[in-house]
Amino acid sequence: MSDSDKRKDCDSHCQEDSSRNSDDFGSGAAGRLMRSLSLYKKKDWDQGMISGYTTGEIRILMTLKYKEKSGGAQGFESRPEGEQGLKVSQISNHMKVTSPTITQFINGLEAKGLVERVMDKDDRRAVRVRLTEEGEKVVYQAHEAFKANMEGLVAHLGEENSDLLADLLTKMYEYMSKTEIKFNSPDSE
Repeated sequence: MSDSDKRKDCDSHCQEDSSRNSDDFGSGAAGRLMRSLSLYKKKDWDQGMISGYTTGEIRILMTLKYKEKSGGAQGFESRPEGEQGLKVSQISNHMKVTSPTITQFINGLEAKGLVERVMDKDDRRAVRVRLTEEGEKVVYQAHEAFKANMEGLVAHLGEENSDLLADLLTKMYEYMSKTEIKFNSPDSE
């Protein structure tokens, strides 16, 4: 597929609603990227439900179950068996969400029987949060659903395009992590 065909294909799949001027983002590659990324906002994936649980609830459950691989390796691995759980502040730091927000989620998850609060073995003043057996089941079901979804995406895109997409998304994350969006606002003058 030529670059021209790719642009036409993107433009036909990335149309904004009719109230938006088609030149709002520009016609070049940066504009096509903006239009494509804006589709994620319109999808509202973060507002959806997964088997009756919000994405925020699932993210907390997953945070309690999995940790990033050590030694710079990519991916996640299960936390060690017998680990006493995480403090609310650890969950908050990992998810980059305030502790009061996490506490609200934990209260709801505890009421649903998915997590429990336990006293820290080393510091009786500290409370940790860990998955219950039911919470473990929900995490397993969510993990399997995510895995099936990603396998479906790979089948849709093909192996080569999936690898390319993964590489490009990683590069985008690295760039966006280092770059601050700057603009001149009336207050800054």
